[in-house]
Amino acid sequence: MGPTIYELQEKKVVGIGGIGKPANPTDVWPALFARIQEIPGQVSKTETLGVIKRNEHGYLAGVQVDEWSEPPEGMYSYEIPAGRFAGMTHKGPVSRINETFEMIVNWLSANHHETWDIICFEVYDDRYKGEAEESEFDIYVQLKS
Repeated sequence: MGPTIYELQEKKVVGIGGIGKPANPTDVWPALFARIQEIPGQVSKTETLGVIKRNEHGYLAGVQVDEWSEPPEGMYSYEIPAGRFAGMTHKGPVSRINETFEMIVNWLSANHHETWDIICFEVYDDRYKGEAEESEFDIYVQLKS
């Protein structure tokens, strides 16, 4: 079974780390949660996002905001463009995220979509339980023909 295709609106994300800047996900998440209350205009108090771009170093752990403003000191902003995305729900420990990610990338390749210069993001909400087997979160990968 392959991913579901979604038409998504742009998402403005503010957080810790950044695209084009070396950042390790295990370092940026604790830093985000220590300062998350500093981010104005959060769209949701229950969702966080992890963002990567497949041709650049970096990882941004953040939250979606409703409008752009200067990010708090030491934080960065990034815009996920509107467009078509392939999405799947990852089920199981977060340490197995690459299994779901690879399923999506393999599907992209088999269906003649770009697999390199694309934006990928995870959405974590109250279903996320870290390393627990019952943990779930959603992964979205940009579609480019």
